Amino acid sequence: MESELRRILRQHSRSLTDELVAQLTSGSTSHHRKTDPRVLSVRCRLLTEALIRSAHQGTEQLGDFVATVARRRLAEGFELADLQRALRILEVLAWRTVARESTLDSLAANLAALNTAMGYARDELARVSLAHAYGVAS
Repeated sequence: MESELRRILRQHSRSLTDELVAQLTSGSTSHHRKTDPRVLSVRCRLLTEALIRSAHQGTEQLGDFVATVARRRLAEGFELADLQRALRILEVLAWRTVARESTLDSLAANLAALNTAMGYARDELARVSLAHAYGVAS
């Protein structure tokens, strides 16, 4: 049986992805603005899908995805702020969507699960970033 959180995220995945792309390209984040729009759209879709998987398969799904992507993007010259911004925007968009669409009975549990997944992803991003900064394999 599909959880309500996963159902909400899955139903709104397109709008979450589209808004994430729009906000990343409208800001002053240099690397996102320089990225081919089609590539950025695919990357945002994959990030959103990782969040959806985390609602079904466990919080490590998003964290592991973020760590893998962070290693690549940092090696490509992206700055930590670029990566943090993408994660923060998705978190706000998802939080608002889940808060609006959840039933009253599951609201607290859905937001707690979302916060746990995003928190783990932020921790993984910080771990990879520190390893990158100090030249340590992560």
